[in-house]
Amino acid sequence: MRFKVIQRSITLSAIVLACAGMAPLIVALIYLHDSYDVIAALVGSAMGVVTIGAWLLFYRVDTCLRSIERVSKAMAAGDLSARVEITRKPILMTLVRSINQLAGSLERRVEGLARARSEQDAILRTMVEGVVTVDSNGRIRRVNAAARALLEASQEVLEGASIGDVVQHSDLRRCIADAMRAETTTSVTVQVGGMSEKMLVVHASPLVEEQGAAPGTLLVIHDVTRLEKLENVRRDFVANVSHELRTPITSIKGFVETLLDGAADDPVLSRKFLAIVGRQAERLNLILTDLLTLAKLEVGGEARVETEEKNLKDLVQVAVSECSHRAQAKEMSLISQFYSELVVRANSSLVEQALVNLIDNAIKYTETKGEVRVEIRKAGDFAEIRVCDTGPGIDTQHLSRLFERFYRIDQGRSRQLGGTGLGLAIVKHIAQVHGGRVSVDSVVGQGTSFSFFLPLVGNH
Repeated sequence: MRFKVIQRSITLSAIVLACAGMAPLIVALIYLHDSYDVIAALVGSAMGVVTIGAWLLFYRVDTCLRSIERVSKAMAAGDLSARVEITRKPILMTLVRSINQLAGSLERRVEGLARARSEQDAILRTMVEGVVTVDSNGRIRRVNAAARALLEASQEVLEGASIGDVVQHSDLRRCIADAMRAETTTSVTVQVGGMSEKMLVVHASPLVEEQGAAPGTLLVIHDVTRLEKLENVRRDFVANVSHELRTPITSIKGFVETLLDGAADDPVLSRKFLAIVGRQAERLNLILTDLLTLAKLEVGGEARVETEEKNLKDLVQVAVSECSHRAQAKEMSLISQFYSELVVRANSSLVEQALVNLIDNAIKYTETKGEVRVEIRKAGDFAEIRVCDTGPGIDTQHLSRLFERFYRIDQGRSRQLGGTGLGLAIVKHIAQVHGGRVSVDSVVGQGTSFSFFLPLVGNH
């Protein structure tokens, strides 16, 4: 509409210009009023020249204005690459150049903003921490993928929603409210439910603009669930190690003090007490040896374990042979069943240690004249060594924790049988450093089966 007004103004200007150009001619005609033919010819020629000149002027201006109008509409639609055509003699050269410069400046600025937005989106997308921005009205403006995963909600649900509707935890809501009111960062640790329990640390900071106003709040969410679990494991480990070491140390200390107080002069008592001290010292040695084994397995991993191709049957036979005398002492049947020849890549001493631990456990916890059976079979791409016993079985509530360090179903009986509480944890780590795994099945009153899996070599 504005361009049409400009075009009309230019048309009127052309008419005025034409009239102004004819003014001297009209004055001359006043003096030549007797020569009508000459006057007519002159008037006609003058009118023609003025009309052509006005039309050319109008055409050039109109063409230039139409080009400006077209470019303006394109820019308004988002096409900032559009430019006004520059002809050889544009009548509005200064205006055309100004518009083209403006378009170029806007295009560069928009491209810069797009790049900045793209970089910001890439950063938010790859961040491990959850990021949520909330406006001054408490509504969520932006949320990254990590935050959606931690809050277990889709982007459609979160963006635009009230933070009060999304966050139900009272401490977290109070933290966000404090950050929106104040100009300092506040933090809170919360445990949230959902598909799984999570421990989250949330930092809430006001988003302060250059003018000093706070248009919203930035929430940065850290998932510390794994760290919290590791801390709990560390505390439990320290407590368990302290307890396991205290028992033999206390016993050794007590009997040594008794010997020093005079019992050493009694040959019978001194021999008895020294035997007890020796057993407790051996127990300490076993605990420390198992702890060192676990530490090496955890630090070394698969990369530091030297392996070679071995026939699994040979490894199992060595382990069975080493445990046979314990089975004979309890009048038990120790049976080996090999269904096929399977080749694995293994560290012989570690695999034999794991199998001895499993077979020895089965013998320990099975009553006299019971049966322990060791089987080898193929399970997909793995070889499975299965150790089954006819013992009392294990209640379901204990199965998920059997491979934890120092976990015992019956504390008194386990210590009486001489276990360190680390045997099954070592078995699990040996399987893992070979790229395998362990599992357990049990029925109370019928027995327990432990399975040790190792990857097969080739197509065996």
